[in-house]
Amino acid sequence: MNPSRHRSSVFIRYALSYTAVVLVLFSFIMGYLYFLTSRQTRDDIIANQINRLTRIASQHETYLSTMLNTAEEIGLSPHIEPFNYASTPWKAYDLQLQLIPYTSTNPFCDQVYLHFTGEDRMYSSSSSMTVELFTSMMQYEKVSKQELYSRILYTDRMAFLPDQHVTSTLVDGGSPSLITFIVPLGANPGTSKGTMLYLVKDSVYQNLFSDAIGWNTNTYIFQEDTVLSCSESLPFPASLASTITETGTTKWNGEAWTLISLPGKMLGLRYVSVLRDADIRNSVIERLWATTAILPVFVLFSLALALFMARSHAKPIVALSDLLTSPDSPPPQDEIQRISSGIRQLTHRNQELASRLDLALPMQRHSFVFQFMKGRFSSYEEAVSVGNALNLEVQKPYYAVILCNNPDKDEHPLELTHPPFSSLSGISGCGVELVALKALLYLVFADDAATLPAVAEMLRKEMESDNERCITAISAVHRDYTEAPSAYLEAASAYDNRFVMGTNHVLSYESISSNVEGILPKAEKITNSISQALALGNHALLNDRLDELLSFLKNTSMSPFAFRMIYNHVIDTLARNHAVALANGKTAREFTDIFSLSSCQSIDDLDELLRSLCDSLLSVPEETEMSAEDDIDQVVRYIQENYCDPEISMTAIAESFEMSTPRLSSSFKEKMGMTPLDYLTLLRAERAKDLLVTTELTIREVSAAVGYYDSGSFTRRFKQLTGETPLQYRRNHS
Repeated sequence: MNPSRHRSSVFIRYALSYTAVVLVLFSFIMGYLYFLTSRQTRDDIIANQINRLTRIASQHETYLSTMLNTAEEIGLSPHIEPFNYASTPWKAYDLQLQLIPYTSTNPFCDQVYLHFTGEDRMYSSSSSMTVELFTSMMQYEKVSKQELYSRILYTDRMAFLPDQHVTSTLVDGGSPSLITFIVPLGANPGTSKGTMLYLVKDSVYQNLFSDAIGWNTNTYIFQEDTVLSCSESLPFPASLASTITETGTTKWNGEAWTLISLPGKMLGLRYVSVLRDADIRNSVIERLWATTAILPVFVLFSLALALFMARSHAKPIVALSDLLTSPDSPPPQDEIQRISSGIRQLTHRNQELASRLDLALPMQRHSFVFQFMKGRFSSYEEAVSVGNALNLEVQKPYYAVILCNNPDKDEHPLELTHPPFSSLSGISGCGVELVALKALLYLVFADDAATLPAVAEMLRKEMESDNERCITAISAVHRDYTEAPSAYLEAASAYDNRFVMGTNHVLSYESISSNVEGILPKAEKITNSISQALALGNHALLNDRLDELLSFLKNTSMSPFAFRMIYNHVIDTLARNHAVALANGKTAREFTDIFSLSSCQSIDDLDELLRSLCDSLLSVPEETEMSAEDDIDQVVRYIQENYCDPEISMTAIAESFEMSTPRLSSSFKEKMGMTPLDYLTLLRAERAKDLLVTTELTIREVSAAVGYYDSGSFTRRFKQLTGETPLQYRRNHS
């Protein structure tokens, strides 16, 4: 097939795929934006309607409160009292004058009428007439003359006549729509001295309902289930709206409607808005288009990018298919098939390579065991990761080292996954051959500490031959991976004691009687003095301290194992305290191989290892470029030159070298292994030792000579550092 046609087909396939992804992503974004916009728009519309109803309710109930307050004020006023019109007609004129302020200052009501209980007259600010005449002149659309007459005379609590047409010459406009409120006079309706009639034109309510939102909506004011007034522009029945007590949606006449209900604060009033859901959806679409107007630009950009990526990816696909296709085989019609065929061939080759790597697995495990025993892993996680790659479950809480001699010199380490070891649950490990000891070393991890001795016993029984016993030794059980070197020394020590302990059982480290625990605290003091000499960089003092340790160990009755454990502890302590000073980026275990340590047969051999480490710590090359460490070198020289000055302080030193006190302390400790104050104390103590031994100065004079005002402080610091008081040191070293 033509190569150009191959490239074209691959490009088209990628282009269609990327275009489909872009379109699907665009559809998802549009769907998500529609959902988000729909919910947000609906919430905004409902919130606006609630705010609108709140405004209407507040203004309307303010008007009603004004009417109630007016009726109460007139009812309680001593200046407005019932009178007999027939005997005192002039009082009607006075009453009209008194009603003028109540009528002229009320923007809500068109007219106000007053009726006294027991009288047959109605009074307003402009006229007076009989109740009979008033009811005859006011022709309500839904209320009869008799009902109106009865309500005026016998109403003992606030009542109203809903919005309806009224034909009357008493009202401007001839036959407007009115809402009539009938309110008893006074605060106590039971003892009312009359009633007030408030005539409110429906136009006042329509002004109340109007707003700048411009929404096609119905607005209702209900008193109980009766419509007090409404503004209807949608074909929605008021009877259905009267049943709504909370915001929600409903279905009517095949359409979805949203109803917002707001309870009033007085007289059982409710305020309701009705909207068509179709109008809300139209608003959602308008907002969505406004929000996503920029999206087509991104779609076009994404399509262009998709075509560019399709072209970029088609080239390596064609090249890869050419590489994976065998020259002597006919190429398949499809590029993907060509790649698939090539991958199957590679998989077959990888399987062959994997089988070869499986043969090398023992060598990799051998390397892992030696790295673990020498402490070469920088972290526990690294050890676990390497172990998992070799099918070793290192992440178990307990481990131990087991040493076995090899009766059959051709015998390889046993697999701990095979019988009889497979009968023990929760163990993992492997063995390696130690050529120098002519023994096998097993590193075993376990979920239960009690399982480890059982593994050692099985190894002893499995490796015994007819002519020779298998000598097996086990270390103590450990949990910390950094204790692996000590675990090996423990197993090696138990193995070395085979001539004393017998060989008919597993030799355990815990069975060895050693005085190491009692000697370690004494050796710790000398170890600290060696560390101090390293910090001072004093070769002569360091040699004296090493000689002191050597003399101490030679004069102490201990086994070779005890010497090794003490030297292991000393080396670990020095390497940990002076890790920064190790030359060439080496670690402590690279200076002191644990297997070299276990092969030392004399204290002199161990002493040579320790001196080699100390020489490495003192052989750090000086830097030529200025850095933070150069600053610390200058601080060290400054303290060495001025340590006898009692006025020296860390704050003054930090300011002199333009450093903060915390930064000075941390940088100094990182390089020197101790804080500046500890270093100052160490220099003063070393000078004090020299003065105590070589002069006859008093303790107070020595204290002043090394920079202390108070001899008591000098004595405490000296004893903390050396374990002896100045006087004891003078007696013991003179």
